[in-house]
Amino acid sequence: MGVQHAEPSVPTSEAGLETELVQLALRAAVHHPILKAVYLGPPQWLEDANRDPGEPEKLIAAARDLMARAAAENKLYLAGQARSIATQLEVRQGKVLPYDQMVAQLLGVELEIPAEDEMRELQSDVTELASSLEPSGTDPVRRWEERRQVRGEAKWDIAMRAYLAGREYVLGGRFPLKIAESLDIVRTEDDLWSVNFSWYPPKRTTFEVNVANARTPEAVAFEVAHNIYPGDYLHIAVLIQHTYQRRGHVNASIKLKNAPESVVSEGIEETALLRITPDPAPGLILAAKLEWLRRMASLAGAIALHLEGRSEKDVLEAMARNGFMDESRARFQLGHVKHPLWGPYQYTYILGRRLVQEADRRMSNRNHSAYLDYLYSGLHTPQSFLPGVDALA
Repeated sequence: MGVQHAEPSVPTSEAGLETELVQLALRAAVHHPILKAVYLGPPQWLEDANRDPGEPEKLIAAARDLMARAAAENKLYLAGQARSIATQLEVRQGKVLPYDQMVAQLLGVELEIPAEDEMRELQSDVTELASSLEPSGTDPVRRWEERRQVRGEAKWDIAMRAYLAGREYVLGGRFPLKIAESLDIVRTEDDLWSVNFSWYPPKRTTFEVNVANARTPEAVAFEVAHNIYPGDYLHIAVLIQHTYQRRGHVNASIKLKNAPESVVSEGIEETALLRITPDPAPGLILAAKLEWLRRMASLAGAIALHLEGRSEKDVLEAMARNGFMDESRARFQLGHVKHPLWGPYQYTYILGRRLVQEADRRMSNRNHSAYLDYLYSGLHTPQSFLPGVDALA
């Protein structure tokens, strides 16, 4: 099973740039840990970085130099990753950029502020779906969430069923690339996240289910698909086992946060639940659209706070109102919105979902296996992603 094609060799010049990028990123991450999400490349490189991380100022200069050399060779993925490393270190050192410039430097795209109509349309969809499931009374979204919330063993059981369904999709023959799973699944009660995918150096990856954090069963299914199958874990496994180990692209051994690659990565994760559910029930559609709406409300909050100069109080109230969030969820999101790096990251969810949904549309009647191979194993930037999809036709 799998897509049959000749495995490309990586040109020597590109392989050298890739190695340089990964080693630079590992050293930068010693100074700025949230820069790196996962690394499963040569352990020696991680040990070397921890032993001798270098000085931030020299790492910034090296990243800017690598960016220029990669751009000169038209290696735009490499150039964008290097620019993000430099920018994140500069912010760590105290540099301040306007929000839209930060998005451009980190993600390599111009910030396109969503139209108010787009949020209103999503709000209308969410309200209509919730009203069909909670036909009596007012505030149907809140009533639906409150009535269906689960925690403890009930949440754990739902999470495991969602995990097994996703696992069957990937390992049972519906996914075109074979992977070997290496994942610990853990209960937790002491984290603000509902579920979380984590990497612990050098090679341990875990999926953590916070059984104390209440969610609807449908939201749990969304979160599991987003974080494991066919979302984040599957994407990382394909990049490591195929793009890096089989096809020789060293830079696929590391996944950075707040870099151009994050856009399509988050698009894969945001659409994960509906990718494995061809005929979703209304509750699953509601859970997905509600999460999309909350991402959009958080992005609007980041724009209001950082570009429009609104107060935190106003931003908090608007996020809660527009995203149908309770106060604790809104405050949790506000913490991300306020952060100089996680604030710009909110844009990845919106742009990434748009790009992947458009790619799904373009490939709906074409070679599905080749598309999934490209989607999960490709080294994407926001600019290169859709042209690559069109080239599959």
